Amino acid sequence: MPARTLGALGAGTFATVAMVLSLAGSASAAVGGHGPGRMGPTAARTTPVSPATGPDFELPFVCGQRWIGGSRSGHSPSSYTIDFNTSNDLGRPALGSAPGVVTRAATLTGSYGRHVVVDHGGYTTLYAHLNQIVATVGTYLDQGDLVGYVGGSGNVTGPHLHFEQRKGGAYFPPYFHRTTFPMGSTGTAACNDRPVTNDWDGNGRTDIGLFRAATGSGQFYQRRGTASIHTRWGRAGDVPVTGDCNGDGRTDVATRSLGTPRFLQRSANGAVRASTNYGVASDVPLTGDWDGNGTSDLGVYRASSHLFCLRRPDARTTSFPLGTAGDRPVSGDWNGDGRSDVGVFSRSTGYCTPYECPGGRRTP
Repeated sequence: MPARTLGALGAGTFATVAMVLSLAGSASAAVGGHGPGRMGPTAARTTPVSPATGPDFELPFVCGQRWIGGSRSGHSPSSYTIDFNTSNDLGRPALGSAPGVVTRAATLTGSYGRHVVVDHGGYTTLYAHLNQIVATVGTYLDQGDLVGYVGGSGNVTGPHLHFEQRKGGAYFPPYFHRTTFPMGSTGTAACNDRPVTNDWDGNGRTDIGLFRAATGSGQFYQRRGTASIHTRWGRAGDVPVTGDCNGDGRTDVATRSLGTPRFLQRSANGAVRASTNYGVASDVPLTGDWDGNGTSDLGVYRASSHLFCLRRPDARTTSFPLGTAGDRPVSGDWNGDGRSDVGVFSRSTGYCTPYECPGGRRTP
């Protein structure tokens, strides 16, 4: 595929694609709502918020999907909360609206039903009436990571996603992409970039890159010197992973499919080199050369139990605990022995705690 410079990609290379809002509703969307009764706090406080200063919330759905969002007077627990619907919405993925840490993933017989709360640092979002919860408490969710699937659990009259934004427990007019959301309008979910790094050209130096989701597809952009090579691979909602999968000294690209433990590695000719299931859908994927043989292996971080699980070439797994709630897993060769190690980065302290593999010796 032809090379392009990063400059040619435009100033928004590492920015999200703007969300398009239309006041025209979709007549084909199935409308779901709540049954009688109250959800949430008995006294719903409100507070003013500037969309320019809070988290960069985006619609909690897969890139390019269009959803109608509405509320009404007396909507429980606040008219600032949104009920989202689209055609055939039952079972569609609900994604993290902004980066944050899962603080609650619970099921109620009525009220919110299956629901998840994500803390964004003074702000929270709530995703209710889910058909299935995927995210686990303590997991750091990036924007666009899977929370669960839209459903009709709890006190509802039909499937939909009940969505809340709060600041300090108080409600405010919801906003997405720094713009207040007009109730009763149709929003198009943003397509977000995710940064990736590795040695694309095999010169022994790490290069920058990104994975750009688009409607129905994904594309890797790899910076090589002054040029940018773009490679189509994956789909919107997939999680990008990188590594040298064949030991030739050049980094290959792969994805972990949305809502599954399936890793799909791309070969040089664009075919699927390997499809491997490892871990569970809520695990955070990572790669590294755990045994020092020059070929990258798979791994996952299970935030619910703070457990690293590293897969060897013979399919054996090495597991050990590290970290606390909200930590983010990282990998790298900390001691220069040719074997990849793992670590966790704490958002609360700003420190990274490395861990040498496979002996499991914690470094200072």
